[in-house]
Amino acid sequence: MQIAPFKYADAKVPPGYECSKCKKNGLKLWRQYQTFADHISLLCGVCALENQPKEKGPIDSEGNIEMDLVGKTCCIGWLVPAIPTEDGDTFWGYTSVPQPGVDWWRKLPTGEAQCS
Repeated sequence: MQIAPFKYADAKVPPGYECSKCKKNGLKLWRQYQTFADHISLLCGVCALENQPKEKGPIDSEGNIEMDLVGKTCCIGWLVPAIPTEDGDTFWGYTSVPQPGVDWWRKLPTGEAQCS
């Protein structure tokens, strides 16, 4: 998966940053944890909740849900925030994202992230 190069400071969503399932763009996306970039599927909140059926949501405006065992978290089951590197080549590791990348992702709309 390739994302177009961009700058976090521009506060724009780069081309290619869209849900692999429903094709929505301009929203927060999640990805599989510890997966090679070539095999990553990006999922919007609705599709992420469908992918991880044990998680019920809702997802708040910052991209967090309440999980029984861990409390408030930005992870949806085994999915983590999909924060691309600014060169668009890959995605940051869950614990390695620079603060500007976190801020960029948190500012994106969550969308209709309710599980029905």
